[in-house]
Amino acid sequence: MMKHFLIVLSCIFISQQAVQAQISITAESGLAINGYNKVRFFNETGNKGDLFSLTDDFSTTKPTAYARIELKWQFLDRNIIELTAAPLAFDYSGLQLNSLRFGDNIYSATGAETTARYEFNTYRASYRYQFIQSEKWRLSAGASLLVRDARIAVAQGNLSEETTDLGFVPLVSFDISYLCSEKINFILKGDALVGPVGRAEDVLLGATYQLVDEHLKLRAGYRIIEGGADVSQVYNFSLIHFAALGLSYSL
Repeated sequence: MMKHFLIVLSCIFISQQAVQAQISITAESGLAINGYNKVRFFNETGNKGDLFSLTDDFSTTKPTAYARIELKWQFLDRNIIELTAAPLAFDYSGLQLNSLRFGDNIYSATGAETTARYEFNTYRASYRYQFIQSEKWRLSAGASLLVRDARIAVAQGNLSEETTDLGFVPLVSFDISYLCSEKINFILKGDALVGPVGRAEDVLLGATYQLVDEHLKLRAGYRIIEGGADVSQVYNFSLIHFAALGLSYSL
């Protein structure tokens, strides 16, 4: 998946030579904290596993470092295409429940140590049109197609079980910015949608600061990812907080 993403990035860089455009690339990192994470697997009628919390029913849930990369291509003045890659994973240990049914297995707190892992890797392509482009304000809106590569696994000794999900999710995309001074820009940017079986939100509230090099900007803020789905395979809703720090370079 990452290989295909990099190929697309290379194609966009090459296309800049033929079409007058502005390209910027942003690398973001920081600390991710799992606020809540509720899971049930299986989730079929007549065959349900236990509903449990990865954050509350395991004694250890450590914050994790994360990284994501965004490539933004603005062309024909107001049209914007953006590609994003955002891998993410959390590890948990120390089951606090007496027993836990997850998939075909039952895990006991009296046995060997029980561990769990939550992976939520996302890749998305977004198109937005910049409706407002004034001296101070920028507002663009459009749609994103998110590729979700998710995995939840529980293991104890020789027992292990996992559920995976590779799917496509359409989202509404928006980007609002306000230039409050020559170098400081406030931003509210994200993708979100609520559907019949679930919801998804990935939103950043922050600011950028132009460094000495006019092409280089520092970005800092608070990001939130929240949502999940209630389907026959699995029930999973999660909230993740991010302390985000990024660096953007424009061509």
